[in-house]
Amino acid sequence: MKALLHSLIVLGLALCAGRATAHHSFAAEFSYELFGTREGEVVEVHYVNPHTRIFVAVVNEDGEEEIWDAQSHAVSVLLRSGWLRDTVRVGDKVVLEGFLGLENSRKLWISKMTLEDGQVLTLSAGN
Repeated sequence: MKALLHSLIVLGLALCAGRATAHHSFAAEFSYELFGTREGEVVEVHYVNPHTRIFVAVVNEDGEEEIWDAQSHAVSVLLRSGWLRDTVRVGDKVVLEGFLGLENSRKLWISKMTLEDGQVLTLSAGN
């Protein structure tokens, strides 16, 4: 019985360790010092855990289209902020404000999002 209990504990710890390593810190991908705004059209929405992601087509200074990976909190946090599964849809025009990705990556951690109808969703900046 002790051996079975010991095996279950080891298995449980191994599963937790695997899940813990799959998640990253905010500072591994985003800068606390670089804040910016990007405006564009939503091309894909992943309303999932651990981070909701919105891919947005943005026209850069050279007139070329770039796809930006805008990320936010888990679904449960967004629900508390008033963001439902259909709040943002493919084809919507959005203005995103947030912390930019490291090393000139096309990433943004959303702190505020303004929808085409003027609705503003404010989200906390941390991870």
